[in-house]
Amino acid sequence: MILPTILFNLSIIFYFSSIILNLLVAFHVNESIVILEKPTRLISKRGEIPIGRILKGKFRKQKFFLSRKDLEKHMFICGATGTGKSTFLMNFLINFSKIFKTPFFLVEFKGEYHFLQKRIEDVLIYWPGENFSINIFNPGKVSPIIHAERIFDILKSGQFLDDKAEFSPQMEKVLVEILTKTCQDKKYQNWEGFEQFCNIYLKENKNIIPMLNQTLISIKNRIRRFSKGPLKALFEENNKISIDELFDRNILLDLSSIIRLGGEKEDALFFLNMVLKYLWDKNLMQGANDFKGIKHLTIIEDAQYFAPQDLVKKSKITTYLEDIALLQRGTGECLVTLATRPDISKEILANNGIVLTFKNHIEKEIMCELLNLDVENKKYLSILEEGQCIIRVNSAKEPFVLDIPYIERNSLDHSEIYKNNTIILEKLRQDENPRKNSNKPINRYYFKKFVNVFKSLFDLKVKKIGKKKKEKKTVDGQIYIKNLLEIEENISLNDLEEGAFKDLESYIEDLYKTQKEGKK
Repeated sequence: MILPTILFNLSIIFYFSSIILNLLVAFHVNESIVILEKPTRLISKRGEIPIGRILKGKFRKQKFFLSRKDLEKHMFICGATGTGKSTFLMNFLINFSKIFKTPFFLVEFKGEYHFLQKRIEDVLIYWPGENFSINIFNPGKVSPIIHAERIFDILKSGQFLDDKAEFSPQMEKVLVEILTKTCQDKKYQNWEGFEQFCNIYLKENKNIIPMLNQTLISIKNRIRRFSKGPLKALFEENNKISIDELFDRNILLDLSSIIRLGGEKEDALFFLNMVLKYLWDKNLMQGANDFKGIKHLTIIEDAQYFAPQDLVKKSKITTYLEDIALLQRGTGECLVTLATRPDISKEILANNGIVLTFKNHIEKEIMCELLNLDVENKKYLSILEEGQCIIRVNSAKEPFVLDIPYIERNSLDHSEIYKNNTIILEKLRQDENPRKNSNKPINRYYFKKFVNVFKSLFDLKVKKIGKKKKEKKTVDGQIYIKNLLEIEENISLNDLEEGAFKDLESYIEDLYKTQKEGKK
């Protein structure tokens, strides 16, 4: 009896010892666990967009929903490569698109977002120089003079100049004047037109402006890569999608094609700045009147290439990314930027209602400041696991830890994307046609249908009329139908004259009377 009792007691001791050891391991507070206060359930559920689960130590708690109101003030996502930035953005976009029909414009380099064409409705994917290009000489709805000045500013901010070379005042004056002339005339809005105006400018001003020929040679050398080199395809006329359409759709712009064409990151910066210039113009024209929240999302992957701090210090000219972050929130534009480290323009960093950081080993002090995190806890930034981030939102007082769901990605090849683009674009344009015609006095389709029905009835009825009268009325009827068809070809808003249908009604009554007379 004694031996079994001893063995039983020993087993109980070992059992409880193992439980205690496991509990100590589970709850042991060490440097590998990030401990931050979690928001209440009420705060967690204020928003509409699910983005992950809140972590308390190692335990996953309730879901957190991001509010559209916080998103209105822009979002910055930071973290080392492979820590979960892109996964977070993919998850965010999928959930955002399920709830809101707000178009987005996503810019990337690596092609890792292509699978979203299968997960989000009506996503169009474009490669600059392959299936997308812009005509930089087309000012759109902006004054050609203003447009020319902005092109010059983009050239200056695009790192086309090294530290020792700058545009001289004369070079700036000449280039802007030639750009203005080129942008003013639709027939010459291309590189050939630019070259032609360069020659005209030289003939007219060679005796007025000293060293003009050398100035023009310098200008042409600076832009040769776009006007005659392999990158010319970036700025040729585009018939697939217009700039106006670009910001009304869900667009993914893959800039890797610029590198394949022989370009560098400076060329990608110039191209993106040109595209964002049109977005800037569009938002300025709409203004902040009748502001009802987010109207469009602009998402920039690898933002450190497009708005780095050293570029701002060098050029002293803001990029359009900075201008959008600073000035266009009130127009309904939301900017989402992703970077491997916070080495981007301070104007962008300072204007964010939402800041996230995944695992990061450098510039921790800046991230702590952005996250409203005590500097003593900066070690947390280095011990986050993959798929975990620290997030600060305006609606919550303190930052907290979030666990991001994993998303499986299925790649798409180019041919499949091209095919999907064609189907999606045709569908979108067909869906919009009835809406465009809804405010017209009569829909074009139904107008044509009505004319054809009227013609058939006329041909049928006129057979019962006497031969002499038949010939006369047939000629009159054919003329009237011809006039109707001409109206249909040119129909637009308010085109139909007042009382046009009364004239038609009286004509039909006249035919009816003629028919009766023929029966007598």
